[in-house]
Amino acid sequence: MTSSRVHRWLPLVPGLLAALFTLAFSGYLLLARGEAAEQRAATLEQDLLWQKQAIEQQMNVDRDAVQGLAATLLGADYGSPVFQARVLSLLQTSPEIVGLSVQDGRGQVEWHSTQTSQWALPYRGEPGWGELWMSHGQPRLQYAAATPDRRRMVVVVLALDRLLQQQVPWWIAQRYQMTLYGPDLLPLASKYQRQLDLGGEIGRIALTEPPLGLSLKAEVYQTRARPVTLALPWVLFALALAMLASTWALGRVMRVREVAEIRLRAETALRKAMEDSLVTGLRAMDKQGRILYVNRAFCEMVGYRAEELIGHHPPMPYWPPEELERCEAVFESILGGRLDPNGFAVRFMRRNGERFDVRVYASRLIDGEGEHIGWMGSMYDITELRREREALQASHERFVTVMNGLDAAVAVSDAQTGELLMSNQQFDRAFGLPDWRGRCCVLPFVPRRSEPPVDTEWYDGYRQHWYQVKSRQSVWVDGSAVWLEIATDITALKTASERERRQNETLQQTARLISMGEMASSLAHELNQPLGAIASYASGCRNILAAPAPNLTQLDQAIDKMAEQAKRAGHIIRGIREFVQRRAPHRKRCDIGTLLDTVLGLLGHEIVRRGVDVSIAQSEALPPLYADAVMLEQVLFNLIKNALEAMDSAPPERRQLAISLSRHSGALKVVIADRGTGIAPEQLEQLFKPFFTTKDSGMGMGLNICRSIIEHHHGRLWAEANPGGGCRFVFTVPFSEETDAHEP
Repeated sequence: MTSSRVHRWLPLVPGLLAALFTLAFSGYLLLARGEAAEQRAATLEQDLLWQKQAIEQQMNVDRDAVQGLAATLLGADYGSPVFQARVLSLLQTSPEIVGLSVQDGRGQVEWHSTQTSQWALPYRGEPGWGELWMSHGQPRLQYAAATPDRRRMVVVVLALDRLLQQQVPWWIAQRYQMTLYGPDLLPLASKYQRQLDLGGEIGRIALTEPPLGLSLKAEVYQTRARPVTLALPWVLFALALAMLASTWALGRVMRVREVAEIRLRAETALRKAMEDSLVTGLRAMDKQGRILYVNRAFCEMVGYRAEELIGHHPPMPYWPPEELERCEAVFESILGGRLDPNGFAVRFMRRNGERFDVRVYASRLIDGEGEHIGWMGSMYDITELRREREALQASHERFVTVMNGLDAAVAVSDAQTGELLMSNQQFDRAFGLPDWRGRCCVLPFVPRRSEPPVDTEWYDGYRQHWYQVKSRQSVWVDGSAVWLEIATDITALKTASERERRQNETLQQTARLISMGEMASSLAHELNQPLGAIASYASGCRNILAAPAPNLTQLDQAIDKMAEQAKRAGHIIRGIREFVQRRAPHRKRCDIGTLLDTVLGLLGHEIVRRGVDVSIAQSEALPPLYADAVMLEQVLFNLIKNALEAMDSAPPERRQLAISLSRHSGALKVVIADRGTGIAPEQLEQLFKPFFTTKDSGMGMGLNICRSIIEHHHGRLWAEANPGGGCRFVFTVPFSEETDAHEP
């Protein structure tokens, strides 16, 4: 299209605007018509929902009224004024109720309202809504409510056609024809005031009360529009289309020019945005070194505006005086084409005098015709990078110094290959590793699991050293999974612990020997009894044999008694030997009652000599223990013996020893309480320390050994004041589910 033809179209612009106005007006008419249809549909939906709520509300009112009437009916007093008044009120306020009766559980009518006698129909079913039926073309529905005694029901019959006539107001009937449909979608009743026009809008909604599948349908009375009104929007729309076609040519030319201008502006803005968004400084020079262009990042680096730099020749204002020779050398190398692909590291100066380090990269500047017109340079500020590198180096040196100053051996190895990534000097010295960093693979101290951490002890059989090893999974600097292992030499600690264990065993053995020495007289008394009995039975046997006719039955009984007393003496001697024998702990299943009887048997003479009353209380049957019986006997022996000695100065009537056995939080709890002089509160904490004693001739190791034995069995031993005077020693030993199969 030529320029002259374009100018001929320009005078038609006002006509085109009029056409656009007509088009807009036509669109408005169509939109208004559509909005009117949408408004009618919305009004129909709202009216139908309101009508549904009105009918359901009336049904609920009738249901609640019948339930209230049934709730007040007690017995068969149908002639009471209150009942008759309620019935009359219900029939007057609810015209749709055409039948009301009282029936028994079998559906027999006991009473019915005189106004509705023809609808006193039997009702067989559960209380609630009955089935829908048609009577002479009219829909009827029953509802039954049970009386409080559940022996009668109040039954009403509702006429759905009356309900529809009563609940549809006149203003709804003026707009719609309302029809009630049954569950089979057949019409039951309708209300309308004029003939329905075809083509009207239809709305349908389901009723939730009663729950019988009823639905309500509304059909709009439609009024026909005039033909002129229907045709006018389409005529205006056609005229508008014709007017729009006349403006297409002018619009095409304007769009082509506008698109070209937009593309040009977009490309210019994009290039400018790219240059300004760079953090790299850009500088363009001609072949003589005159600055042609600098970007925003370059200006921010040196602190000069672009107008101040463009056209400037060397020396540049951002060259520091002390670096002038270095900057000129780099500048001459660029102009001479001697370009380093790794760039040039130089130092520049900002306008405020601050120095900063940069790396300059240069390349040839080629114009659109492929001609070499100068040099293009880019600069990166590497000041912070150098500072970070120096700080990292210093931090690494400090870290290595700290690691090498540790007494523990520290190593980091790759979790997959086992390659040794780092170790300190103590690690290298302890395990004799050469300086093969990065090429040495090591075995882990302990089996590594997938779930860290791992804390254990490891024995180096080659150098015969013990180490406390802590292994943790971590992430290396390159993101790979590594194991950090710290090994502390605990050989001296292990040696001291073993020495202490042997000393404790020696002290326990000594304590046993001392205890047995102190009770030597008691043991002699215990052995004298079976030996004296054996001598007596032997004399009796000799007398029987000396008789002319020996009684063999008596002789056999005497021999059995002698054997029993010999076994008893053997048990006493064996118990003493096991008690004082030095041996390793031997755990097995044992009963606390048996252990206590053994100890009380050993101390029986002391108990009788001191006149102590011993009582044993056990609240329930206790399971067996898995423990060293001799060690527990020693604990019981020491504690009971201490309690007996504590009551030497007490009056005879107060010499009472109470032993209690019970279960406490999954453990055996033993309480040994005496009525002696007691222990001062400040001495309770000192009792279990080595060599502390309250006796004149004691060693101070008995209670310490007892606590060691109890703690060896994972229990606790403590002392406390006994209410009413004296002291109580309490210890706990956990029960065990171990069986004899676990015994060593």
